[in-house]
Amino acid sequence: MENKKKESDKKEKEKAEYEEGLKKTLIPLLFGALAGIICFLIFVSTPYLVSTNGGLKEDLDNGIVPENLINMFETKGSPLSENITITKEGNDKWLINDEEKKNTYIIKKDAEKLNIYSTPKSEDWLLIAILMILVQKFVYPFLHTSIKGAKDWIYISFMTVFCWFIFFTLLLMIFF
Repeated sequence: MENKKKESDKKEKEKAEYEEGLKKTLIPLLFGALAGIICFLIFVSTPYLVSTNGGLKEDLDNGIVPENLINMFETKGSPLSENITITKEGNDKWLINDEEKKNTYIIKKDAEKLNIYSTPKSEDWLLIAILMILVQKFVYPFLHTSIKGAKDWIYISFMTVFCWFIFFTLLLMIFF
């Protein structure tokens, strides 16, 4: 009888450890995915420049930077250099590569306007992933999960940043 109780207690302890380990793996995955989705939505919803003139498409298709597009960059405070190349990426997508200033801009046509995006910089987006790591500190007590020391936080941080990077990259590649 006593052996059955010990065995039952052992199984319950193993089950509890398994559930806790599962929480410590899935929660950072979810928070990393959330951080990636937030970063993608911010990136897509805040274009660098917006041109209402959809007639620039023909010039861009021919590899010519239209004068009014150059003026828009100058007005924004980041004029293009003389050494730029335009690459057509798809039906309604172009890359402007400013080799002198080492900037790349993505132009996407949406309806009758052109949205111009600067390439994402990782130091801007990493802050959102770090914020998601900090938020988890307050989530785990609600889930009755104990975080024991630096080892657990290093694991949680790594999983969150890893999942953020994967989700943000996949969303950019698939939808952009």
